[in-house]
Amino acid sequence: MTNYTFKKLTIENLSDLIPIYENSFGKIVTTEFLINKMCPKIFGENCIGFIAYDQNNTPAAFYGVYPCQIEYQGKLFLAAQSGDTMTHSAHIGKGLFTQLALKTYAYCQENGFHLVFGFPNENSYPGFIKKLGWSHFDDITPYLIRVKCIPWIRVKNTFKLPQALHDKWCDFVLNKLKKGHPFKSSAFTVETPVIDHSKEFFAYKTYAKNYLVQLNGINVWLKVDDRFLIIGDIDSCAETEFIKTIQGLKKIAFKLGLPHLRFHTSSNTWGQNMFNKFGFPMELKYPVGGINFTNEIPLEKLKFTGADNDTF
Repeated sequence: MTNYTFKKLTIENLSDLIPIYENSFGKIVTTEFLINKMCPKIFGENCIGFIAYDQNNTPAAFYGVYPCQIEYQGKLFLAAQSGDTMTHSAHIGKGLFTQLALKTYAYCQENGFHLVFGFPNENSYPGFIKKLGWSHFDDITPYLIRVKCIPWIRVKNTFKLPQALHDKWCDFVLNKLKKGHPFKSSAFTVETPVIDHSKEFFAYKTYAKNYLVQLNGINVWLKVDDRFLIIGDIDSCAETEFIKTIQGLKKIAFKLGLPHLRFHTSSNTWGQNMFNKFGFPMELKYPVGGINFTNEIPLEKLKFTGADNDTF
């Protein structure tokens, strides 16, 4: 078996992730993007993860987590989200995922992290559960609300239009809306641990393109793709206000040629209650799991919305 060395992620070696990203996800990222996502310097810790190098000192695999703060019973606790697990195709099957994850967890425990949580896909799920001791404690449900419109994706495919055209139009429309303000997770209750949606957290999440807007006095966190106006989170409010806000969002989606509003939420939350009434759940659900280091936060009570995922 090839010998591997393991190095802590730092600003200096961050660019070594670029070829693994491209090979694993078919995605080209910049060093600036990686710095903004992995080294935010707002939670006291950054660049948390380890890179594996082969005997030629070529980057082979990476496992990392993103720090955040969990609000629970009026207190803030340091935690981390697992994300961007990746192994170059030339090094699959060498046990690197497990070794890198265990090194990362040891670092987290030594540096005051209470837990690590994540939303594993079907490929990584078995490894988290069977090899890393994760518990699968909830599922995220995607909800849709239909919008009558001429779908942009159909127009794009029919006339062979560039995606950049739609991106610019979305940016123009959404930037014209009233700016929103940071707000608590819609899953929040005093007894429900949630990611602290501080102004610093909202600022950190700008490593990806999203929009914080206000409709009818209600703050909404949005993102777009080819088919959906994605609601990362929406300020919890009365049902009448929710209906007005959804009507406003449908008008925006109509302008953008997006045939669905989409919202993700944990079970037994305000968002689930509202979207059960006015939308419909997709059959696909996403597992939520994690590992608890201190048990000061009840892992099984954690609740999330789509905006909490590192991909938002």
